[in-house]
Amino acid sequence: MTAMDSTRYPTPENPADRPARYTEELHADLVVVGGGLAGLCMALAAAREGADTVLVHDRPVLGGNSSSEVRVVPAGTAHFSAWARETGIVEELLLEDRATNHAQFWEGGLTNCGWDLTLWNAARQQPRLRTVLNASVRTVHVMGTDADKGGPAGQGITISRVDAVQLTTEKELRLCARQFADCTGNGTVGYLAGADWDYGREARHEYGEPLAPAVRDFSTSGSTITLRARDTGRPVCYTPPTWAEPYDAQHPIGPFRELRNIHRKEFGGFWWLEIGYPFHQVTGAEEVRDELLRHALGVWNYLKNHHPRRRALANYALEWIGSLPGRRESRRLLGDVVLSEWDCHEDGVWPDRIASVGWYLDLHAKGGLLNKSEPGEPSKADVDYRHWTRVPPFSVPLRACYSRNVTNLWLGGRCLSATHVALGALRVQQILGMLGQATGVAAAYALLGGLTPQQTADPDDKHIDRVQQRLLRSDVRIHGMRERPVTGLEVAVTADSQAPLDFGAPDPAQARRLHVPQALVFPVSTGRLRTAAVRLRNDGRTMATIGWHLAEVPTLWTRTDGEPVAHGTVDVPPGTAEVTLPLEAVVRPGRLHRLSLSPLAGAAAPDAAAVHWITATDQPPGTTAQYLHTTDDGPTAEAHSHGVPAAGEIALPAYRHWCQDKWTAFTLRTDPVQYPYGPENAVTGRHWPETGPQLWMSDPQASLPQSLELSYPRPLTFDEVRLRFDTDLNARISSAPGLWRPPQCVSAYRVLSRPGPHQPWRELHRAEDNYHRLNVIRLPSAVRARQVRVEVLAVGPPEPRRFTEEETACWREDGRRAARSTRPPGCRIYSVGLYHEDALL
Repeated sequence: MTAMDSTRYPTPENPADRPARYTEELHADLVVVGGGLAGLCMALAAAREGADTVLVHDRPVLGGNSSSEVRVVPAGTAHFSAWARETGIVEELLLEDRATNHAQFWEGGLTNCGWDLTLWNAARQQPRLRTVLNASVRTVHVMGTDADKGGPAGQGITISRVDAVQLTTEKELRLCARQFADCTGNGTVGYLAGADWDYGREARHEYGEPLAPAVRDFSTSGSTITLRARDTGRPVCYTPPTWAEPYDAQHPIGPFRELRNIHRKEFGGFWWLEIGYPFHQVTGAEEVRDELLRHALGVWNYLKNHHPRRRALANYALEWIGSLPGRRESRRLLGDVVLSEWDCHEDGVWPDRIASVGWYLDLHAKGGLLNKSEPGEPSKADVDYRHWTRVPPFSVPLRACYSRNVTNLWLGGRCLSATHVALGALRVQQILGMLGQATGVAAAYALLGGLTPQQTADPDDKHIDRVQQRLLRSDVRIHGMRERPVTGLEVAVTADSQAPLDFGAPDPAQARRLHVPQALVFPVSTGRLRTAAVRLRNDGRTMATIGWHLAEVPTLWTRTDGEPVAHGTVDVPPGTAEVTLPLEAVVRPGRLHRLSLSPLAGAAAPDAAAVHWITATDQPPGTTAQYLHTTDDGPTAEAHSHGVPAAGEIALPAYRHWCQDKWTAFTLRTDPVQYPYGPENAVTGRHWPETGPQLWMSDPQASLPQSLELSYPRPLTFDEVRLRFDTDLNARISSAPGLWRPPQCVSAYRVLSRPGPHQPWRELHRAEDNYHRLNVIRLPSAVRARQVRVEVLAVGPPEPRRFTEEETACWREDGRRAARSTRPPGCRIYSVGLYHEDALL
């Protein structure tokens, strides 16, 4: 029976009584297709900004590659750049999961269903958002001049509807909207609509990219499945299937494919279980999965039956292995801007920039595991390649986040407009989540004003400025931009106390040798630096002479030398001693400065190798260590040859870069003492440490409560307060221990106001058990006041637990940094913002 017999079955009134294969039509302002982190954050952002939104996803759980189906732990900019973690919705989700999830996701394969539920809960709780799971979009209806004429797709294409089939219900869905977003990863909606797209690697001459091959090809970074193994407490044998790849030694797996963490009671892995070319990552997806399973089980067989440590693995069992590959790259849809490699190296400060991001130029070996001659990722083998690909944070323009020839199609996720090389620095999930939020805010603004994506992003129009202000208010990180105060009034800010710049105690175990120049970037609050005292160790038997340089730098991540301020030399006696540098430098307060120590030109090699700069136990916000890397051929050479097979496909220029040692700080005491964490930082409109700390920090030794107070020259009216607290933007929180909460985050506070200096304070809001950075406080009615106070009552978890050595070790650099810290955090607030609904419209 293909249709319901109306003579036997009445027309159902209850939706549960409807027959299979019925049609449902949904109408919305925005339809987002694809529920990975990019699509989820885009849908949440658009709904929060007032757009009726439908999120359609073809899997039973949200999260895409991070979900429990694929289990790739979300990564982001802070994995390589100091204090640069993505904020906004993606951080909100990560913080919520870490505070409530018992498990630690320190390796691919370890993600659990708790993360799935965190994402589902966020979607379910969001008004104006409807989420449809298990629904695959297969048809896109378009209209426009080219489509009407029956000609090829081109300018003027507009999507009117997308059709999907919900696999679990056999329901046919017709999704109608004014605008659509392709967050499918494969660019499926754009591809079906006739959008311009690309696939594979562009030739070097197309965009002038050093890392591009000389000739265009169809190679992409491949897909991966992850696995999870654990110690069962009793012997477990393993016999591989006959079709598994027969690995009986490490060498056939390929170079630099590390079987890491197998000494732990539980481990996941491995990112290099990857299959790429010659398989197509979309049309060949089934073959890719089959190949991945074949190789993954071969690797597991090697561990169990042939590895040198196989006896130690006797009790281990393969608890889970993925059956859904996690794709790194496939189709890329093209916008009005196509980001290229040089846009990652040299931030163009786009006028329509909507976010600042920066993984690294993570380009995997052609073929993945099928390529036995190259490392899975070339930076594992070549230091010059590695430091070239570690790009500093850079901006992404809105013009790269919509289709250039489909008038109402936004782009999110890894199908956004970028070359193969540039996508390597964009494609990880925390970055795509924040970009998704940024695009969702832009889409909601466009829908409110009846604008196309192209009109919204026009650098010559007023709209992009309004979008950017909304993004900053929503805690989307945009370098070099300041949120303008809605009140328009000057404000005086005072605090009970403020912290000095203090690096804690010396930590000799982490000293850095001065065989190359080493440096510390730190903020300055005075107009003069008389001296700087550093703790050094000279392992030689004679006096060594080193050089020092002080320069002003624009950001924490500056790779050039900066503006010279002062320089000199100093003698370092044998042994360990605090050495004073006579700076006598005029400096600009509020700016970052780099103090570097280096071997003298022409100095004897033993002298340079013998001196070490001892590191510090604490890394204050807005500081980082650096070191200088110079290619062997020198800065004037035209090309550099690599010691890895991939070198024949690239044309890496010679360079000289200051590189980040992001989890490190060196010993330093300045005269005069610097106080860069003053209360005025909370109202600058700059909410992230990039050109300076940009936060108020109370004296860590002062008792609670500690208060920050805003005073205005005349009363102002507000009905919303936004507070941003410190959640350690230097940490990789996706890998933090289970039930982790940022120990430096303000956890309990009050917001008070009064109409005048001599009037009583009125409590507007009290919060307990906070662990989020952005706190949005919507007041029941408008308040009129001249003074507002934020009173911090507690910092950190109410009952902090001590992490095990295993948890700390799995958190790697962040765990070690936290373990050696000696100073209490104090109260830390990045910003206090007052808003009135009428002023935001």
